[in-house]
Amino acid sequence: MSKVVVVGLAKSGIEAARLLASRKDTVFITELKDDAASRKSASLLVKEGAVKPQNIELGCHTDKFIKKADLMVVSPGVRRDASLIKLAEARKIPVISELELAYTMCPAPIVAVTGTSGKTTTATLISQMLKAAGFDAIVCGNIGNPFSGEIKKIKKDSIVVLEASSFQLELIDKFKPRVSIILNISDNHLDRHKDMNEYITAKCRIFLNQGRGDTLLLNRNDELLREIAGAVKGPHVKFFNEYKDFGPRHKILNEDFLASLSAASIMGADEAKMLEVLKNFKGIEHRLEHVANISGVDFVNDSKATNISSVEWALKSLEENIVLIVGGKYKGGDFGLLKPLVKKKVDCIISIGEARPQIKNGLDGVKPIFEARSFSEAVAEGFKRARKGGRVLLSPGCSSFDMFKNYEERGKIFKELVDEIRKSK
Repeated sequence: MSKVVVVGLAKSGIEAARLLASRKDTVFITELKDDAASRKSASLLVKEGAVKPQNIELGCHTDKFIKKADLMVVSPGVRRDASLIKLAEARKIPVISELELAYTMCPAPIVAVTGTSGKTTTATLISQMLKAAGFDAIVCGNIGNPFSGEIKKIKKDSIVVLEASSFQLELIDKFKPRVSIILNISDNHLDRHKDMNEYITAKCRIFLNQGRGDTLLLNRNDELLREIAGAVKGPHVKFFNEYKDFGPRHKILNEDFLASLSAASIMGADEAKMLEVLKNFKGIEHRLEHVANISGVDFVNDSKATNISSVEWALKSLEENIVLIVGGKYKGGDFGLLKPLVKKKVDCIISIGEARPQIKNGLDGVKPIFEARSFSEAVAEGFKRARKGGRVLLSPGCSSFDMFKNYEERGKIFKELVDEIRKSK
């Protein structure tokens, strides 16, 4: 029995606390927020018997629990350079991520997916392909349901399909997937990582502990990943664009699809079953999700596009005559990289949130930019400016935290606003 401090009381922290309690550890929780959601979560854990009331602190991080701790488990929302983490490290207390905690109790092989964009689509597809082939596939991680919360369902013959963010990978120790995938790497989370090099290093930790019996799938079309491939020692390196010639044989260009086919195939899925899944795949909520057609204008919800690379992918995936709603909490990166696609496919831009100055700096003069004062104004203005046969695309390229609690809420409200427009017609 150990004394473990869990830092953060969002989804990952809650499930980490439950998992630790299930193995009879004494759990302490420290959460910087003291709001209704945090108090509700704390009360629930107390009611469940996972943690004692005196072992929870809200609204601050103090060192009172650190002195007693044998281990610290950090939620992905907590910065790596937080004072509490530095204090634990100074006291020689091991500090790990929630992902690492779950890994230590996971009996099954893991397929882990990371990258700047496309992670959720790829993880979802891999799990669907494996299930179609008869495997007990469990998808979890950054996709919305924490790894720790799924441990009780996982058996030795299961396959875990894990979406892993750079934040989760920063604090791994022994985490070792059977198959790891890096889809792409471009500017992202530079509001959290001190520079691009730190971000790249975090992503590459996904294959840190892999050995000869493991596989690392990389994107040959990504120049940075081609360079990384030449320096990898340990796992077998394969390029998913070329694996088994899936692309040429089945005329598939989508890189997320090729990565999914490659990973599921390595884990034993039947090719015919995998292709059937692709044929019937309708996409995922908040990722290029078709919401409605109103008076000849399509509305597309791509709220999950929280970085510039994802906006680029969305613009590549859609036909022209686009009114692009973009913006939110700026995470770093250059919106100017979108200039060629904006010039070719976008009629006008509607910018929202804190990132409006960065959007103007990057895209001014390419196409007209309207700065919306609110999200509802942005959607209404988008419909007003869209031409018949065109589309209003919400693809923010930023996090949602300046206006919403997460990208799901942003996408949900977008759909509600679209529905209001539909009802008014």
